Amino acid sequence: MLLLPIGLDPVAFSLGGVEIRWYGLFAALAIAVAVGIALAGTRRVHLAPGLVEDAAIWVGASALAGGRLLYVLQNGLPDIAAHPLHVFAIWQGGLSFYGGLVTGLLGLAVWARRRGVGLGLAADIAAPAVAAGQAVGHLGCLIGGDSYGLPTSGPFAVVYESPNAMAPQGVPLQPTQLYEAIGLGLLALALWGSRGRFERLGPGATAAVYLLGNAAIRFGLFFLRDDIVFLAGLKVAQVIAIGIAAFALGWLAALALRRRSPVLSTP
Repeated sequence: MLLLPIGLDPVAFSLGGVEIRWYGLFAALAIAVAVGIALAGTRRVHLAPGLVEDAAIWVGASALAGGRLLYVLQNGLPDIAAHPLHVFAIWQGGLSFYGGLVTGLLGLAVWARRRGVGLGLAADIAAPAVAAGQAVGHLGCLIGGDSYGLPTSGPFAVVYESPNAMAPQGVPLQPTQLYEAIGLGLLALALWGSRGRFERLGPGATAAVYLLGNAAIRFGLFFLRDDIVFLAGLKVAQVIAIGIAAFALGWLAALALRRRSPVLSTP
């Protein structure tokens, strides 16, 4: 078995008595990467660059709030009851992807409406940026032991040596964070490289492919992660992934139908 030992303490350093964790540092790096890619996307479609920073505030704040809220509701209520201010300690880890996805999309929709930008176009610009940002962010999860996989005796595993890691110490685990980072990185490259083809279907196609690809990645990875079995032997995250994939396929089908029908294509 090839073991990847991780002995780093989840806390990178302390600043004024506040612990700065690797999770938070990689989250900040993820935001920077996503904003940079989104800026390149706006230049391609001749949108004002200042719109990206504005959208990043709306989407980022919405996604962080929703991701943290759902995580706390699912996992952290006893801890929050004892330490209420811990609800704001996002840098310590603990975000729900699906909570962030839903509220991030809502934030993007509100921003697009206020700015007079088509939601499909805005989502297309965001899609490869978000995928790349997620890939970077999962490296922070890998270091800190967040979102860890099941114990394994397979050919490749990660072992946490720090007693402060969120994952069990000294147990060979599926490196699901690494797998997800690689999968999302490849998805970001595919979305960026093929965006011209997707655009021919109409605004929103790139975003729909992102949702489909992300759902496929999470559906597969949750065979290697612990979660509540919910329906037909599938875990909650996998059932949600099927729903997201169905929505994405329906979105793509609607775009394809509109493209083929002159009547539907007429404004």
